[in-house]
Amino acid sequence: MDFEEEDLFTERNEFNFESKLIRNDNKNIYNRLCSIVDDATFVMKVADLMPSLALIANERCGSWYIDRTKRKAYSAYFKSTDGHMHIWDFNIRRNNLHLIPILMRHNGCLIVDSTRKGKRIPDALSKTIPIWCCTVNRAVATYAGYTADDGWDLDLHTLPSAVSRSEHAQIEARLDGFVDKLLTSGVDIKHLASQLKKPLRPIWFTPQSYDALMESPPDFQDASFCPVVCLSASEAVESGYQLRPGYLYVQGSADDEEAWALGLTHLAFWKHRHDILTTSNECERNVKSLVARLKNSSGQSDDDYDDDSTRHYAFIKSTLLAIGDDRSGKPPQCWDTFDCVIDCSQDEYELNREHEHYLHLPIPDGKKGQIIFGACIQKAIDFVRDPLMKNKKILVYCATGKDHSVGILLSILIHYYTLEFKLNTAEKPRVDKKMIQHQLVQIISNWEKAAPSRVTLKRINTHFMSHSSHDDTK
Repeated sequence: MDFEEEDLFTERNEFNFESKLIRNDNKNIYNRLCSIVDDATFVMKVADLMPSLALIANERCGSWYIDRTKRKAYSAYFKSTDGHMHIWDFNIRRNNLHLIPILMRHNGCLIVDSTRKGKRIPDALSKTIPIWCCTVNRAVATYAGYTADDGWDLDLHTLPSAVSRSEHAQIEARLDGFVDKLLTSGVDIKHLASQLKKPLRPIWFTPQSYDALMESPPDFQDASFCPVVCLSASEAVESGYQLRPGYLYVQGSADDEEAWALGLTHLAFWKHRHDILTTSNECERNVKSLVARLKNSSGQSDDDYDDDSTRHYAFIKSTLLAIGDDRSGKPPQCWDTFDCVIDCSQDEYELNREHEHYLHLPIPDGKKGQIIFGACIQKAIDFVRDPLMKNKKILVYCATGKDHSVGILLSILIHYYTLEFKLNTAEKPRVDKKMIQHQLVQIISNWEKAAPSRVTLKRINTHFMSHSSHDDTK
């Protein structure tokens, strides 16, 4: 090997070594949290420029970029997959209609999300939300008889730098189908139309547009539309990583929190960030110590896991059935509100075992949980029969209130309630997929956390369809 080849070989080895270090460092919790602080500083500056707008975190990722010690925030669930090429969709299970009264109250909102390397704006902001805005606008227009001549915006608005004109046209061609899906889903369109006072319109900002935003902050006070400001929190860097003083910046650092957060929640982080971010060497130890302390402390503050904008349970329409997360089932408080409690999480509060009208359905995650969930459906249905007859208040909850509790409550609604929400215990219910969807929409409309998995819904379909002779969906 000559000197030139040796130098080249050395350079390649050094490059590979540095690349490996970067790959390892991008999951380092100190780098992640410092990156989040950097991005959150930008987010809160933008929020301060538009203080009247509701601040909304999109999914868990967006929540990390909002310092809730400084400003109240709400939550949304717009998935990027609903905006992916050729599979664009308005997802009834993620209709986000709970945002409409919030938007009207604040005359608009600012929705925060981020994306990893390769993009400036995530598909959730560039496509899913524009689809949502246009679908809702057109559905309300169809119901209320609004037209473009009335000043009601019926157009699809996308960002040309993120969505090509060809893709825009392909999405637009599907919009009438999305509108029909919403109108026939069981959503209370009359109520929705009464809430939506102005048509929705998406607008986009990124760290790259911050200077222009500072020079001329927007004023939406007299706008003919309700602004849905889509804010991409992370700065786009070519490789996804960038060396900065004291740490490695990671674009979209809050993504995949299970892989790096060590059990830390975004709320606990913002409350204890100064204790956590002492030095890069101590950060991981600080986080593990904090998480253990909060988990084991009987006197832990709920502020470490929640904020005052979050509901822990919600009643479904005109029924006495409620759904909640693990906070809703905490004794003894839960028994002040509810007569019966069904716990669908693996862990349980020991004090609840003392109550006669308590049912524990320990449903684990994963494949094993799918089988157990299916077996629990009938147990829950049988358990609530007498309480329903006696007009008792019933709570169904799981750890997050997103999946298993939704599935069990949905099964109870399907079995005991008509589409008009009248109690039906005399007749065997006539079940089809449309009925299942209709009852699911009622849960989603009252409980924004609801996000049942496809597997959960499939188990429910199997349970009821196998007992029904009226399955005309096959």
